[in-house]
This record gives sequence, structure tokens and C-alpha cells, in this order.
Amino acid sequence: MARKIVALSLLASSASALVAPAAPAASSTALRADAKALVPDGIQAPTGYFDPMGIADKVNDKTLLWFRAAEIKHGRVAMAAFLGCVVTGVGAHFPGAVDLDGTSFASLADGDLFAAWDKMPADGKQQIVAAIGGIESVFEAQKPHYLQGGTPGKVRLTGTTAGVLEAKYDAEKLASMRNSEIANGRLAMLAMAAFVAAEVIPGSVPALTNLGFAGTYAGGLPFAPF
Repeated sequence: MARKIVALSLLASSASALVAPAAPAASSTALRADAKALVPDGIQAPTGYFDPMGIADKVNDKTLLWFRAAEIKHGRVAMAAFLGCVVTGVGAHFPGAVDLDGTSFASLADGDLFAAWDKMPADGKQQIVAAIGGIESVFEAQKPHYLQGGTPGKVRLTGTTAGVLEAKYDAEKLASMRNSEIANGRLAMLAMAAFVAAEVIPGSVPALTNLGFAGTYAGGLPFAPF
């Protein structure tokens, strides 16, 4: 397990830029085809503007902003998940017990990559989901909302709209950092999809099979996490 994860851990180092995109202008409900103007971040080499199914031509401004917010959220979760897989795969863990019954952190990290979640006590799973829900509630409650002129992906824990990074870097650097976050999030989403497939379906991802992913996982992920 350690060998296959170490081989992929170099990807984790790139998934570190968590910068929200610039706030778009207030959106309307009219259909529009120009997604490049509304959500320009992420349009970069090697694909450039990529919408082969023409989805942007079929939705309104608010839906495009919702898509962008969802992409940023899922990218951040995938980057955190990938890092967690790396840490678990190399055998790193907290000392001591994770609950009052004596379930050790070491026991969670022992076995298949995704078995750690299956071994997690039910109360622990609920606490993790509750924490994520709390963060999401703060994000959705911010004013202005990202569908009403706010910034998709920007989470403020205070009442101020001023950003620390905005005061530190110029516009060009901020744009580069936003593009890095989106690119790394997309890469992490693909990586986690590959991890799941390789753990569940033998031989589905040959590159990972060669690194030791046997496809023998029989737990509830990803369809029944509880």
C-alpha cells in the first residue's frame, strides 16, 4: 500500500492553491452562450475552452455560476480526499484512540485504502458530515450570494468582504492562483475517480493496477457511505 501511494504522492503537492475566483457581475436569467465572459477562470492550456456538448449554450447565467461553485467545492473536497488517501496509504495516523471504545487510529489505516472509512465509528462519520454541512451552511448564507453577484468558492467567516490574498497579490497573480486551484481540483477529481474504480473493479485502471491496486475492496463506498 505504501509503495503505490508514494508513487502518486507527487500529485498532492500541486493541490495546494485554495483561492476563490474573482466576483462576477450580477447575473441575469437570460440565456447566454458566452460562458467565457461569466466564468473565465479555468480556461487554460492544454484544453482551453472545453464544452464539447455545448452545455453553456443551454443554461442561464445563474446555472453557470452554480456549476462553477459546484466545481470549486468538489475540487476542494477531492484535493483533501487525495491527500487523505496519500497519508493513509503511507501508514501515517494520529496516535491513540478515535473513540471511547478504544478504536485506534492505527487500526483505521490498516488494510485497503477505503477500508478506513468503513472502520470509522458511526458517530465519527456523522460528526464529519455535520462539520461539512456547517461549512456549507456558512457558504450558502453569505451575502451577496454567489448567484446574486457574490463570488463562487469564496468562504468568509467574518462580515468583511476584504480578502487577505487580494491585499497581498496583484490581479495577474490572483488569476494565476485561481487557475491553479481549478486545474488541481479537476486533476484531484479525476484521481479520486480512478482510485475508486481501481479499488472496486479489478483491472479498470491499468496504471494503478501495476502499482498494486487489486480491485478487492468490498465495502460500501462510494454508493453507500453509511
